[in-house]
Amino acid sequence: MLGELAGQLDDGRVYDRDLPALGRALNPVLQSYRRRARWSGAPDLP
Repeated sequence: MLGELAGQLDDGRVYDRDLPALGRALNPVLQSYRRRARWSGAPDLP
């Protein structure tokens, strides 16, 4: 699903006006990944 979203962003199929809301929606996902990465030893993201 994230790969599809990345493709839509790259292709311009997501409106610019929707980017702030998308960023807010993705932030909890990134926070969860970082918590899990610290626990499991997976690489963190910049």
